Amino acid sequence: MQLPSRDTPIARCVTLSAFAQAALRRYATLFDATPDVRARLESLAVSLADATTTLTTQRAAYEAAALAMIGPRVEVKLVDLHADTVVRSVKRAADEAGVGTLVFPAGMQPIVKPVGATEVAALRTLEGRIASASEWADREAQRARIAAVRAEYDAALLRRRDAGAAAADARALRDDAKESFLDAYAAVAAAIKELFPRDRPRQDVFFDEARAARGEAADDDDPAPAT
Repeated sequence: MQLPSRDTPIARCVTLSAFAQAALRRYATLFDATPDVRARLESLAVSLADATTTLTTQRAAYEAAALAMIGPRVEVKLVDLHADTVVRSVKRAADEAGVGTLVFPAGMQPIVKPVGATEVAALRTLEGRIASASEWADREAQRARIAAVRAEYDAALLRRRDAGAAAADARALRDDAKESFLDAYAAVAAAIKELFPRDRPRQDVFFDEARAARGEAADDDDPAPAT
């Protein structure tokens, strides 16, 4: 009898559980079994079903959390492009006002090249340089544009961070549920050996092979997208 392990895909674990539950409930309809044995087999089936339900629930929650990361990740990429576009526009306005070198002493690259928190910090610095530059016609309007896109970028990063944290938490719960399932499955296997000692064929009838059959689909337990 080969038991599932941490490396066994969750989809396979669910199949193994369904097989064992069916065998546990079907056995007493074909073979003579005392009331105590019947009750024990049903109890084992229930405990395995409970562990499997928890596992599938936590797997679904993790998959949903992983998918929920997509929107925030897309938002960060779009906001990054938007911020770069605004910076280029402000640079043109500053050049036309004759303060381009003052506001952008190292040009635009130190601002538009970074991504994420580094660019947010660069935008904050740019905002300060605009505010302290000598007066020019639309200085405040240009500063406000930088301030707005910086706030937008910062908020997008926070949403992505929160989504990533939620996915990490859901993954941890899924992994805990899988550990609990493996413990429950091993306990059922041990109980079957105790009920039918020295009868390997009778023990094995309750369990399918842990390795998936050829052609059987296997899931990926870690489909989380990159952050």
